[in-house]
Amino acid sequence: MIDTDKAAAALIGARQGNRILDSFPGGSFPADIDEAYAVLDSIAAKMTTPVVGWKAALTNDEVMKKMNATAPACGPLFEPYVANSPMRVSLAAESARGLECEFAFRMAKTLAPRAEPYTDAEVAAAVATMHPAMEVVDVRVKDGFAHGARGIIGDFCANAALALGPGIADWQGIDLASSQVELRVNGEFAVTGIGSAVLGNPRNSLTWVANFLSGRGIALAAGHVVTTGSTMGIFNAPAGSTAIADFGTMGQVTITFA
Repeated sequence: MIDTDKAAAALIGARQGNRILDSFPGGSFPADIDEAYAVLDSIAAKMTTPVVGWKAALTNDEVMKKMNATAPACGPLFEPYVANSPMRVSLAAESARGLECEFAFRMAKTLAPRAEPYTDAEVAAAVATMHPAMEVVDVRVKDGFAHGARGIIGDFCANAALALGPGIADWQGIDLASSQVELRVNGEFAVTGIGSAVLGNPRNSLTWVANFLSGRGIALAAGHVVTTGSTMGIFNAPAGSTAIADFGTMGQVTITFA
């Protein structure tokens, strides 16, 4: 059993100081996913900046298998690390700078915890706007990704930053499952993503997050953002690069790495 509070404090310090730790603090990497969430809960309790949303991760079967997980993962997003595009991100030189093109949603209504699962229709009706988005994923501990889901969930669920594109209020008529996005880095094509890579449809991921939080007694609050998972895996960008996620008529999202 690791010291979750010690681990949380060290991981917060590493994130705020743009440092990569040689080993997981508190004794070792979490032994399992439950212990990883215990570290993440301690991080959320110790952070002095507010939670402004939530991220889904591991949102397709191939990634779950690779990361030795049987379900997606979810973690909080904190205020200093969420911004509108264009966004400038500064990370440690040895960081992975992983890019994920995603669909995000800003909530208009709070979905309070309850015994009955929320339906897709109920969750969609509680949304204010849908946003094209780009997440930067990274870990604060060297080789964290190699330890699978238990290695990243306790480490801010691998979130480093989230950039949001323009909000779209009339989004429910958009076929998100077939919507494609093209990622370009320094003006050169990198990879194409598609919405169906996200649990079949990003709406499914949004509903999963709402019910995951409800099951843990946490409200999905009005104003919070939910980003639903990668449409294209992870693309590692070089230091000093500029990345543009092009969602076609839905807009673009730009991140520049210091």
